[in-house]
Amino acid sequence: MGTSVVRYKNTGGAAPGWGVLRGESIFPIDLEMGTHQEVMQHYFNDRASFDAAVSQLFIPLAEVALSAPVSADVQLFCQGLNYADHRAEGGLDDGANGENLIFTKATSSICGPSDDIVRPRGCELLDYEIELGLVLKSDVQGPQSVAESELEHVIGGLVLANDVSSRDDQFGATAMQWFKGKSYRTFCPMGPVLYLLDAGDLAQLYQLQLTLKLNGEVKQNASTDLLIHKPAATLTEISSFADLRRGDCILTGTPGGVLLEMDLKTGFSIMLNMKNDAKRRAKFVAAQRARTRFLQPGDMLELQIKSLDGSIDLGCQRNHIVEA
Repeated sequence: MGTSVVRYKNTGGAAPGWGVLRGESIFPIDLEMGTHQEVMQHYFNDRASFDAAVSQLFIPLAEVALSAPVSADVQLFCQGLNYADHRAEGGLDDGANGENLIFTKATSSICGPSDDIVRPRGCELLDYEIELGLVLKSDVQGPQSVAESELEHVIGGLVLANDVSSRDDQFGATAMQWFKGKSYRTFCPMGPVLYLLDAGDLAQLYQLQLTLKLNGEVKQNASTDLLIHKPAATLTEISSFADLRRGDCILTGTPGGVLLEMDLKTGFSIMLNMKNDAKRRAKFVAAQRARTRFLQPGDMLELQIKSLDGSIDLGCQRNHIVEA
């Protein structure tokens, strides 16, 4: 069974520290570690010293503030349309067919599991996307063919993430600005837990349940056994064009239930007005707002990922939406 690590700040203003989360208690780790890469290096390269450095004394979880357990000095790769039901609501009815859609997200978007999500000025179509994040424990340099049986040598941790999106920019702006629409500050709450994997934990990789609630109502609820392009194939594909480093994170896509909904008419409207940014954006925003209510200041999101048997629990995010 793996180890749930959190990064916390005492209310007294002390420097952030790392600790092992057990129930509602944090047991500080007495090692000099600034980033999650350093945490993983100690854990996987000198486990005995790591375990010995875990304090016997604990801090109640309620007495600290939790930060994102993934540092911002990483590459943040993302998969899109990686669940069949999300492909369908995105206007694609090809089920499990289609290419592995891979894009990046600015790591300055990373924020804590309880931080406010700031809706940018002019954004009318703010949306959520619960996702499982895979954190690498080793480099993948140059093109490599990664087999499913080799994942334990590459993936070191699991983390809960929310790929918050400004659909106005993603589909309404010039040339459809995916990077901008995904990368505003606070657009990637992560944590609270960085779950460091032990031998056998990856057997649960396709038995994790993702649940997102908006103002108490379940909007997304699915299992990772529905992933279309699985991690081994995705690592193989990314390595064909980019190097990956220890500590980098891959967000594996979101299931159905997001607020965005595309249909043939909307798709045609985007294509017909591809060169007319103002008209395309206005039509797209109007069509989406007529379908549903997007995230508004005051809304509350609650996200959780855990294994079906409860042995792996990545914790719960609770984020309020606020206006810029």
